[in-house]
Amino acid sequence: MRGSFFIAAFSSNLHMQTTYLNTAASGLLPSAFTTAANKLYADLAANASTRAEKCRDEELPVIRQQVAACLGADTRNIALIPNFSWGMNAIVHSLKGNEKVLMYAPDYPSLLEPFRINNFDITWVHDTDGFTIPVEEIKQKLVAEKINILAISHVQWMSGYKIDLADLGAFCRQHNILFIVDATQSFGAIPINLAELDIDVLITSNYKWMNAGFGTGVMYVNNRFLETYTPAVGGNNSYTIKDGKPVYEPGILSFEPGHPNMYGFTVLGAAIQDKMQRGIEHIEAHNKMLTQMLIDEVAGLNVTLIGEPSVANRASIIFLKDENGLWAKLNEHGIVCSQRGNVRISMHYYNTVDDIRSLVKVLKEI
Repeated sequence: MRGSFFIAAFSSNLHMQTTYLNTAASGLLPSAFTTAANKLYADLAANASTRAEKCRDEELPVIRQQVAACLGADTRNIALIPNFSWGMNAIVHSLKGNEKVLMYAPDYPSLLEPFRINNFDITWVHDTDGFTIPVEEIKQKLVAEKINILAISHVQWMSGYKIDLADLGAFCRQHNILFIVDATQSFGAIPINLAELDIDVLITSNYKWMNAGFGTGVMYVNNRFLETYTPAVGGNNSYTIKDGKPVYEPGILSFEPGHPNMYGFTVLGAAIQDKMQRGIEHIEAHNKMLTQMLIDEVAGLNVTLIGEPSVANRASIIFLKDENGLWAKLNEHGIVCSQRGNVRISMHYYNTVDDIRSLVKVLKEI
């Protein structure tokens, strides 16, 4: 059975046996994750206000605690947000605007654009081979250019390259540089313990490796950032009631100005429970095994792997050059992957050795 217990739905929809290797685009969403959320919406049909208040006052605080525990963070530093892009723009608008920023040029647009369109002074770093990020060059430029902020993805969407958060975070803290991380391509697949990392801001959407569907994100902001930069967004959650009157108190909840996506965060709560029970470290080990297996298998085939043939600096994402219409042919044979300039293949916990064998078999045939 391809793609574990999810694939039946794909087979019936596509009228062919499919192998799902595309979590880097969107993670599969098991029905077990939506059970409680479906019950929530059914209850809203009978008594909307009471049920919504229970979710807001009792259930969402528990989900916030689950997110914090998953990330090794303090609950008081976690915001439940609509998506990564919303959070990134909120952070950028909370800055002073005169900070010097260093970024990796091929990084994800939602990370880059808020800085660019708001006319920040940006120093760019490039790779030399389509894969390797020059970390030593980053460190050199951070100091030489007197950079204030390093903003970068934990895992690159266009290569699968994984940076060492501990190394760069420690360097940034040593030089009093803010470290902002996009974890959308790692949250749910790679352990992140913020208690042991020098990260000022970490933001993620939950529809990829967390397998929690669309419409939710998570933001971590440490106390150093909150004490330096007053949030430039606000709403009901920015107020506390004192002496019967609302008083504006900016803080982490300022990044949750409006009504939350109760359905989406209920799904996230189920997804996090599942990941914690499985153990994200075990998920990472499984994904690495499949990734290295695929790297080894393609070494003897007439396809071109982009980047080093190991998982040392790689998440469970590999790119093959899209030569001779490779992506179109894989698609024709029921291999679900992405065309991102080249062919992106990504493995997650529901994938199996048989999935890799199926892909390799097709690669040999075409």
